[in-house]
Amino acid sequence: MIYLIDSNIFIKAHRETHPLDIHPSFWEELKHIFHRKDICSIDKVKDELFYYEDDLKIWCQNNIEKAFWRNSAQSIIQYAELQNWVSTRHYLPTAINDFADAQNADPFLISFALFQKQINVDVTIVTHEVSAPESKKSIKIPDVCLNYNIPCIDINMLFRTLKISF
Repeated sequence: MIYLIDSNIFIKAHRETHPLDIHPSFWEELKHIFHRKDICSIDKVKDELFYYEDDLKIWCQNNIEKAFWRNSAQSIIQYAELQNWVSTRHYLPTAINDFADAQNADPFLISFALFQKQINVDVTIVTHEVSAPESKKSIKIPDVCLNYNIPCIDINMLFRTLKISF
């Protein structure tokens, strides 16, 4: 099993729920679990996190090993498949264009998970996104994953699954 971490796990914690200066134990625990072999993310998530010169970027640079960030290029065929699938759904053209934006890590995250699944590696995406199947304005990770039978959980469920408390 691989747990694949979405950028919003970092961003929401940093900006809203667990700021670095107030919740150092949360970030210390993340540092430990991000060194596990079964927990990773992809280069496109790293790009999103490193876009801004802020404390989160510095924390990631200082606490996450290079091996955590996997190369998403190997899943380009699955990426094309996802884009084709999305284009046949009920989404507005702006949502489809946003999903196809090369700077958007979401489709690459799902594509990477799909690639892993196709080589018989179980993958669960860890995200704060919530399913919104009726949404036409945005494409949510859990809704795409549902079509491809890829599980999605939030960070608290990851901690429960790994039996981590702090």
